[in-house]
Amino acid sequence: RQLAEGFTQRGDDVTVLTYGGMRAVVPESGAGYRVIRLPSTGDTFEWSGRLLPELRRRDFDVCHVHNLHSTVAAGIWASRRRPYVLTAHYHGGGHTAAARVLHPGYRLLARRIVRGAAAVTAVSATEAALVQRDFGVDPVVVPNGIEPAARTTSLAGHEPPTIAVVSRLVRYKRVDGAVRALADLPDHVLHIIGDGPERASLLRLAGELGVRERVVLTAGRLSDQEVLDAVHSAVVHVNLSEAEAFSYTVLESLAVGTPVVVNGASALGEWAGRFPGAVLTADPDAPAAVAAAVRKLDGTCADVDLGDYALPAILDRYQSIYARAVAA
Repeated sequence: RQLAEGFTQRGDDVTVLTYGGMRAVVPESGAGYRVIRLPSTGDTFEWSGRLLPELRRRDFDVCHVHNLHSTVAAGIWASRRRPYVLTAHYHGGGHTAAARVLHPGYRLLARRIVRGAAAVTAVSATEAALVQRDFGVDPVVVPNGIEPAARTTSLAGHEPPTIAVVSRLVRYKRVDGAVRALADLPDHVLHIIGDGPERASLLRLAGELGVRERVVLTAGRLSDQEVLDAVHSAVVHVNLSEAEAFSYTVLESLAVGTPVVVNGASALGEWAGRFPGAVLTADPDAPAAVAAAVRKLDGTCADVDLGDYALPAILDRYQSIYARAVAA
């Protein structure tokens, strides 16, 4: 959405082709760009029989496809639509039993998708290393961006002190690590924003640990501003996911001045290396360590320079990548 809005404001003609249509291809208007939602089926492996025909019949100078793990990437390669830029969002493997079984075979197709791209980008150095390891291609690292106007460094004044988690509730996100840590933080409340198949087990775990009354779960969809407000009102944001290519929620937290506790594994560890005073690492299997990191950051403000993530600069970088792809 940020790229679509940003390039539309710069005078480009932008079409977003995506899944989620009910019965037919329905063009939508949004901030000057078109959104075409294709009728689709499936969940983890969502797909649409309309994707290839739509790609083949439309006239684009360049396509920017996101997520090597999705069927959209395979569709754009199979459509022979060229040139395309691929932002991989690659984790190196699947997160469910079915995905892990299919991943080795899919990697053969994924190699063709990666090598067929005019350019490949990654949102972090960690992700770029995974792409290079598995496909022999060196991506250009372009992080996700954020609007400079979102920046603030005011301290939260929430009572009781609240820990925020913004996440899909699936196992590899390790939200259970934050719930377990709450037992060592008797004065804190945990606000979980998100939903997913792990919701019932997380609430059950909270009950077993005797912290259920201090867990607030917001499962409904919130606006971007409502999420930012919730994170800003928290003393600490916690993201203990075992597999992340970047984590936009960490960037949002830092943008509103809220320090973060992360899992040191995957790309999350890069945040602690870059902003050591505002981001600490902790093992989700060590609740006491998570709690200690929260206590250390509680009462501090994440006053960091996010100039490298400013959206105008990110748009400039992608604009150059598109231009080179078209000229090649």
